[in-house]
Amino acid sequence: MLAKFLVTVIVVGSVGYYALYTFWPTAPISTIKPLDIPASSLPESSVAVPELEESVRDYFVEHRMERERERSQRIELLREVVNNVNSSHETRSKAQMEMIEVAAQREVELYVERLIVGKGFADAVVFFGPVGAEIIVKAESLSEPQALQVADVVTTVGGIKLQNVRVRFRK
Repeated sequence: MLAKFLVTVIVVGSVGYYALYTFWPTAPISTIKPLDIPASSLPESSVAVPELEESVRDYFVEHRMERERERSQRIELLREVVNNVNSSHETRSKAQMEMIEVAAQREVELYVERLIVGKGFADAVVFFGPVGAEIIVKAESLSEPQALQVADVVTTVGGIKLQNVRVRFRK
């Protein structure tokens, strides 16, 4: 049991370290300044990016916030079990393992979302369930090859079978 716990801690720590190392800015945030490029120096073929509609922006942000709220409540309940002196050692160990699994799931969801955005989608939100995953991407439409591309990311990184992956889009 202890060996499994240590292996899980090492795996979760490695994933976290990799995510931080990969996505952490190289310069302190306070030193990053926006580029000051005069409009006259931009090529004529530049296209202005339209502002996202408030409802679309809110949809993805709200789903992430709701996912985080639910996860925080779950972690808080598990923390209470771990800190309860009346809980058996086995119950506390299971709660600790579940806390680690929740943290690992969070890292995988964030990593998958970044990979999907890296594939050219404007935004994505990922939900992992007990046996499957649901992905919602921001797109005007979603072709079958695009859906398979998104599903491939989830099956590869998340280790979920293709038939248990559901990909949807939202404008």
